[in-house]
Amino acid sequence: MKKLLFVGMLALSAVSFAKGHGNGGMMNGSMSCGMMSGGHNGNHMGMNMSPELRKEMQGDMIKIQEKRLEISKIMNTSNPDMKKVEVLNGEIANIRAAHMTKMQQNMMKTN
Repeated sequence: MKKLLFVGMLALSAVSFAKGHGNGGMMNGSMSCGMMSGGHNGNHMGMNMSPELRKEMQGDMIKIQEKRLEISKIMNTSNPDMKKVEVLNGEIANIRAAHMTKMQQNMMKTN
C-alpha cells in the first residue's frame, strides 16, 4: 500500500512539475507574459492598459523577437560574430527595461 501511495505521489508531482514548467515560464527565452496574446482586452494581472499602451508594448515584444531571430541567424553561421550577439543582447535588455518601466508606470497610474 505504501508503494502504491509513493508511486501515485511521484506521478502526481511529475505531472504538476511538467505542467507548470513546460516552457520555463518564458517562450523561447523571450519575455512573454501572455498579455500580448490578444485575448486579455488590455487587462493583464489587474493591469488596465489603454489601446495605445497595449500597441506600444506589442511593438516592444516584436522588436525583442526580431533581435532574437537575428541572434539565431548569427549563431547558426560557421563563425558567429560574438560582438554582434553581445550588442543585440544589450539592445534586448534595454527594450525589456523600458517595457518593464512602462508596465510599472501604468500600474502607478491605475492604482
